[in-house]
Amino acid sequence: MTRWKKRVAASALALLVYEALVLALDRMGLIERLLSPSGAGVAVALVAALSMYTLRLALIFVAPGVVVGWVLIAAVEARRARPR
Repeated sequence: MTRWKKRVAASALALLVYEALVLALDRMGLIERLLSPSGAGVAVALVAALSMYTLRLALIFVAPGVVVGWVLIAAVEARRARPR
């Protein structure tokens, strides 16, 4: 597997992890936990929320560039492999 394919696979995996974190935070009741703190529950919710927002930023700004770069490199390699 080439480096670019690994990056695209990592981007897809990050998207799946992000979706799982969003669902987990929704089921945990993130807003309710932060509005009525109860010790360890707030710490877990805060760490999960920070992880989700970090992944969101990576998915918005990094993943599209990785995918576009992979498509461009695949197009260049296909053009080079084509006989003239």
